Parts: sequence; C-alpha cells; structure tokens
Amino acid sequence: MNPEFSYIKSAAQLPEAWDQLANSYFQQRSFLFHAEKFNPCKQRYYACFEMGQLAAGAVVYTLGLSLLTFLKVKSQVKMHIVGIPCSVSSPGIFGKPEAVAWLKKYISANEKGMVLFLNLPEKTKDFKGASGKTLPTIVFQNRFGSWENYLSQLRYPYRRRLNQILKNGNGLTLERTDCSVFDEEMYRQYLQVFQKSNEKLELLSWDFFRHLPGEFILTACRQDGQLIGWNISVKWEKTFYFFLGGIDYQSNKKFGTYFFLLIKLLKDGIESGAEEIDLGQTAEIPKMRLGGVPVERYMEATHHWMVVGKILKWAGPLLEYKANVES
Repeated sequence: MNPEFSYIKSAAQLPEAWDQLANSYFQQRSFLFHAEKFNPCKQRYYACFEMGQLAAGAVVYTLGLSLLTFLKVKSQVKMHIVGIPCSVSSPGIFGKPEAVAWLKKYISANEKGMVLFLNLPEKTKDFKGASGKTLPTIVFQNRFGSWENYLSQLRYPYRRRLNQILKNGNGLTLERTDCSVFDEEMYRQYLQVFQKSNEKLELLSWDFFRHLPGEFILTACRQDGQLIGWNISVKWEKTFYFFLGGIDYQSNKKFGTYFFLLIKLLKDGIESGAEEIDLGQTAEIPKMRLGGVPVERYMEATHHWMVVGKILKWAGPLLEYKANVES
C-alpha cells in the first residue's frame, strides 16, 4: 500500500478529520490555530493518507534550541521540531502506528536540516538518528469518586503532609476565571518560572495567555489581595490537563504556594470526573507523592545529511534526560 502525503501551510486548512484523529486537546485544530496566531514560529503541518483517509498528522515548527539542553551545555541550533509549540507533553505526531512511521520518514526526508521529534510515546527500534528519553509526564489515574475518597486512600505520611499544606493555606484565596483577565503581574510570575527552568523551549507572550480559548480555567492564588501564584488548566473529553503556571518565589517560601496550588489542581481534576489527570513534565517527586505515575516520553533527532545523522546516532546517549524518579 502506497501512502499519500500532504503539506499544509496553516491550521485553518487542516481537514475536519484531523480532530477525530487527535488524541490530545493540544493537537486539536482550534488550539493549533491559537498557537499559530499568538506564538508564530513557522508552523506547518503534514498529513498521511491511506486509501484517501487521514491516517496520521504532524505539527512542525522551527526554533533555535540547544540539543544538549539536559547536559546544561549551550549549543544553539536552528531546529525543526515535530511537537506542540507551547511546552506540553503531547506529541506533535499522532495517528495509526504504521502511518506515523511513514510520516516520520517523509518529514525527515523533506525538512532540510535538524529535525527533532519531541515527546514521542514510544522509542523507535533500530532508529538511524539520535534517540533518548526526554522529560516524563506525570499522569494521575482518577479512580476516586470524590476528593474525600481520595484522601481516605492516601498513604498516611502524604495525607498528613497534604493536610498541613492546606492548613497553612487557610488565609489564601483562590479565584477561578477564564484567561481574559491574565494580567502583567501574572506574566511576570510566568517569566520567573521560565527563567528558573533548565529545559527552556518556547517563551510565550502575554497575548498568548490572555487570548487562550474559553475552555481554559485560570486559577489565581492571593494573600490579602496580592497575587502570589496561579495556574491554568483545561478539561478535554476524559482528561484534565495542567497547562502552565506562575509563582512568586519569595511568597512561596512563606506560604508554600506551589504545593497549595498543586493540591487544589488535583482536587479540581478529581471533582471534574476526568478519568486521567495530566500533571505535566516538571516537579516529578511531589506529583508522584500525590499519586501520579511517570509516563516516559522520548525524543529522536535526524538530519537530511547522512554524515550528520551518523554523528547524531553516536551522540544519542548524551542527549537524553537522566533524572531518576522515585517508584
């Protein structure tokens, strides 16, 4: 069977079948259109058709990125990334496994220069380029009928710690709104988190946050009216996603804002009735103590020049994320 491929210039031109094939909110056309408008980075799209039916899709964008990010080595390279251009764990290529394999080969052959496939759910056997693990995403399987049911089944040391954090946060207030009220102080706190991150990818704009689609929920944490932290979440089908957040680190030392917001996010996810809560790719240990499980993600790098591809394969073991997480 000979697959057919299509190059698509913008999210507005994606076929309706794209949304049915997608397995994540962030692969949906509406979100890709938002990212294209408010985080432009030369986005383009590829589709693989089998017997006239869409079988796989991919999102590609171009960015200056350090391939050795996890080694803390500065080596900026212009790179074509197959991924979602907003630092989420969803892969940028999806569909039927055989069609995904065809599409990966097609993209590698047609994108000139370095191509990085990011956040792949599986590692490709006998891959010719560089490959390795990237940051795992922490996923909480929600088998609880209520928040109280969850608390009753939590291990005692963790339940005691959780209750202490909630007690310390008695003076804090939470406000839940859409993202149209996202303000300059919230953006400054996002920048604080971004600057502290070891795995920097896209720096998002203030407008990106302010114009997020209406289904996103902004939760702001305040102490005596002063903003000390926030996060954004979204529910799609059976999954509740943590998206992004910001924190005032000085206040965090006093109030434990990060953990307070994390616990409240988990509570929101459980009470939403979602079957799965995607807690994101950072702060693995505290999220795992709350019941999250690390789900591996992989990256693969190729180059259209064979010599460079061989060098990448040799360097592959140096590129992967090496943090160990608790079981």
